[in-house]
Amino acid sequence: METIEYRPASRWWQWSALAFAFLGGFVPLCYVTFGMGWTEFGRRFYGELRGDDLRELTIVLGIAVPLSLVLYYCTASRTRVSAEGIRVRTPLRRRSFAWHDITSIGVDKSEGTSLYRNRGTPHHRIRLDLASGERVFLPAPVKEEFDSAMEAAKGEMIRRWKAATAPAGV
Repeated sequence: METIEYRPASRWWQWSALAFAFLGGFVPLCYVTFGMGWTEFGRRFYGELRGDDLRELTIVLGIAVPLSLVLYYCTASRTRVSAEGIRVRTPLRRRSFAWHDITSIGVDKSEGTSLYRNRGTPHHRIRLDLASGERVFLPAPVKEEFDSAMEAAKGEMIRRWKAATAPAGV
């Protein structure tokens, strides 16, 4: 069986978020921190600055960097379905679930719990119920509508799960 990979967003969003974090926040922050300081930075690039201008610049950089890193985290997650089981990968964590550890696969409709979806907008996520009693929500695929692509992804996972856990000779 071939491995299937699901992603929550296109690569364009991933690279955009990473570039925004790097160019808009990380580079100037390093330059200011290890180089010249806020006052000299503001004087060189923005002319003469007052205290209020420096505060606004600090707020913009303080918001831009964390926001872009959160966006990158949400778009860089992926789910891989293979013959061995399901592997979930995010930038900070990797988890594997063998087929025999999964007791059921379903779809849940959530409201406003995802970081990269609009608050209050329902979205559907595939849920794994594990033998340990834990529930795991896969980072991808995530859709606002439960459409045929989401049904196909869920169906393929269930088909592989049943094939891997079926008793021998059946």
